[in-house]
Amino acid sequence: MPKSSNFFGQPIYGQLIKSLDREKIVEMSRKHGGEKYVKSFDGYTHLLTMLYAVIQRFDSLREIETSMTAEVRKLHHVGIGTVPKRSTLSDANARRSEKFFEEVYRNLYEANKDILSSDSRRNGTEEWIKQLRIIDSSFGFRFHAV
Repeated sequence: MPKSSNFFGQPIYGQLIKSLDREKIVEMSRKHGGEKYVKSFDGYTHLLTMLYAVIQRFDSLREIETSMTAEVRKLHHVGIGTVPKRSTLSDANARRSEKFFEEVYRNLYEANKDILSSDSRRNGTEEWIKQLRIIDSSFGFRFHAV
């Protein structure tokens, strides 16, 4: 049975990560000054952590750390080797510019804009694309239907 490219049956988090290029994201972080004085919590790991927090709808650094500690074995598969402490995450949030996250978003959008239509009523749109949700940082990282 051939595998579908529409990611049916896979968790949202795994689907997001499949579209990310670690080296490219770290380079974007470096460009915006986010990799200065960094030992292990690079821009890619920071992005994965924040995506995890958004998807889980966490409101505090304590929730993020506690949940990730419980899920550490599963998170190792996606490139998060160690769970960031609250202080590490807090420092990274202060150090990395929002321009870094903006550039990651714009890069992903540019790469996928042909299949991401703002008009899901067009002919030929598959059902899964109609269910697509976006992350909007201007509203406190809440999900909004397209």
